[in-house]
Amino acid sequence: TYPNECVGLLLGTITGDAKVADRAYVVENTWAGQVPLTDAEEDHSQRDRFYLDPRDYLRADRAAREAGLDIVGCYHSHPDAQARPSERDRVGAQGVGSGPSFSFLIQSVRAGKAADLTSWLLADEGERFVSEDLRVQ
Repeated sequence: TYPNECVGLLLGTITGDAKVADRAYVVENTWAGQVPLTDAEEDHSQRDRFYLDPRDYLRADRAAREAGLDIVGCYHSHPDAQARPSERDRVGAQGVGSGPSFSFLIQSVRAGKAADLTSWLLADEGERFVSEDLRVQ
């Protein structure tokens, strides 16, 4: 989807302290003003924003349950930007998932090539993200 942001959900399991994402459930980035925009956001596009349609979330949840899995996180890309959550990411993440059972992965993409990959947890009742360890196998 480069140079636009991609988005999807992570399906997997949680056993004790171990969270494992087994599958990526790809969804379409439907950012087109479906969310209330501030004046500062009027000039944004899929190049630096994403929107995960709630119907896609429900379809992913159904697919996860049918496979005996859970939704354990969300991922999206940051084209030509750092793999750090933006303020818009934080605001958008509220109500999607929080705490240690729901991860937010961000893939930095530089000139069309995958760069840094980071994982974050929404903490303090949605007030901030904290980094979490990530192991890719």
